[in-house]
Amino acid sequence: MKIMPELPEVQTIVSELNRKLKKRTIKSVTVNAPKMISMGPHTVSNIRVADNGKVALFKKMLVGRRITAVKRRAKLIIINLSRPSDALGTPSPFLGEGNKVRASLSLLVHLKMTGQFIFEDDRLREKTGGKYRMFNNLTAPPVKLPGKHTHVIFEFTDGSHLYFNDIRKFGYMKLVRDDEIDQVKELLEYGPEPLDNEFTIGAFEAAASKAPMGKIKQVLMNPKVVAGIGNIYSDEILFHAGVRPTRRVSSLSDKELSAVYKWIKSVLTKAIKAKGSSVGDFVRTDGSWGQMGKYHFVYGRKGQKCKKCGTIIQSVKLNGRTGSFCPNCQK
Repeated sequence: MKIMPELPEVQTIVSELNRKLKKRTIKSVTVNAPKMISMGPHTVSNIRVADNGKVALFKKMLVGRRITAVKRRAKLIIINLSRPSDALGTPSPFLGEGNKVRASLSLLVHLKMTGQFIFEDDRLREKTGGKYRMFNNLTAPPVKLPGKHTHVIFEFTDGSHLYFNDIRKFGYMKLVRDDEIDQVKELLEYGPEPLDNEFTIGAFEAAASKAPMGKIKQVLMNPKVVAGIGNIYSDEILFHAGVRPTRRVSSLSDKELSAVYKWIKSVLTKAIKAKGSSVGDFVRTDGSWGQMGKYHFVYGRKGQKCKKCGTIIQSVKLNGRTGSFCPNCQK
């Protein structure tokens, strides 16, 4: 099952990487799939061309930099990097005129469908033997890293490594100067963060009202309305709110919209505490699995009994995406 990591999964990775990577200095970078890296604020095309010159510059720009923080915006991971350690900076046209600008950079990472980060230090390597199960299946054989699906490797000065794995190669890494972050289209188009204080019921109603004829599941999954919600958590939110995924926004009462808003925050908060849902290919940064799947009420449970009322869970297709629901608990 190929499911894109959503806000709770990405937040789990970000929190763990921020703790593990902060203050580490990059010693070397290996790029095995040139098409997966990019430079500058432009949008990364689905049709990507390998560029060895770009790879050489990408590596040169990263070596010697210290990681200062790891953050998240919607499903995008943002790795903040220090200015270069040398006095003049790294000569590069990417840095702007004069080739000696000492710019701070950010590495933007989108996992897409099957992207994974594994951080391995001596302690974890000794515990695992360097082998990790890349699929959320107990019968899947452990894979020694780096493996054939490891496309970018960061080695740090203390000997630890960060592996970026991606079976489908849909994910990407984009290196951007901090003074051009506001030109990154993806960041400009994201809607409000659902767990921020600014995401009030009024803000949610205003955003949802822009698509009155939209079906509520699709509206929740629209990153311009709410950032970071996908197939898994839209199903779970709507189950707890008692609203079917096919309902149009205009048909929802104030009480129903309020319930959806309440459960957005509640479900996402619980999922973060459970370290995400390990369905598809999602793993944590030490290769372990998230536990939120134990608490799914409808997602992935078509044909099973509802945990609340015993009615059989049904599903419906919405523009190619499957929405699961309980026909008794959701109206």
